[in-house]
Amino acid sequence: MSLEEIIQFINNNSGVIALFFSGVVAISTVVYSVLTSKLVSETIKMREVETEPDISVIVQPRKEFINFIDLIIENIGNGPAYNISFEVSKDFIIPSDEKLSELPIMKKIEYMAPSQKIQFFLASMIDDKDNPKKFTITANYENKNGKEYTSEYIVDFNKFKGLTQLGKPDSYKIANNIEKIRKDFHNLYTGFKRLKIETYNKEDRKEEQRIKEERRQKQKEKIEN
Repeated sequence: MSLEEIIQFINNNSGVIALFFSGVVAISTVVYSVLTSKLVSETIKMREVETEPDISVIVQPRKEFINFIDLIIENIGNGPAYNISFEVSKDFIIPSDEKLSELPIMKKIEYMAPSQKIQFFLASMIDDKDNPKKFTITANYENKNGKEYTSEYIVDFNKFKGLTQLGKPDSYKIANNIEKIRKDFHNLYTGFKRLKIETYNKEDRKEEQRIKEERRQKQKEKIEN
């Protein structure tokens, strides 16, 4: 096909060609709008994730005594949590002979900042007080805009059965040594224990020198004989 024929074809079908390109532009515009909308939506979701709270509830053995179990409440989200409350599925008696569900901290916490943690002694595996070995704690809380969240956590003491501990943590040993040093200083300060001091004067040095000289003299006599 010659150049003149191509030009003639375009002139004869200009309307169809214009319509085709208009359709391509329209489709491209729609696709661009959809992608932009999705991008905006994802950006909003990312911002929400970056600013929403996430209350975590776990039980964990203490480092110094593996049979002592702590309850740890922590905001592991990136945003602050407000009006936090907890529901306990079964009555659980803590070492102070109070019900876990009746503690003020379980009824309401006004505010928890990101990474803020509350930890307290929950139970001893040695003295279980006939408590349930498994129950559920439900956390209810809000973000700064009043959006409500609910999270459910299972507390299962059975997973700690049979655990043993070898030695003591370094932090525990350091704390004990510091306490011993503190007591020693206290005893010295109060006079409960007196510091033993040995004096060494000029006469003592002369006597020591005389004894050394006698030893050398005796050794010399033995060699000569």
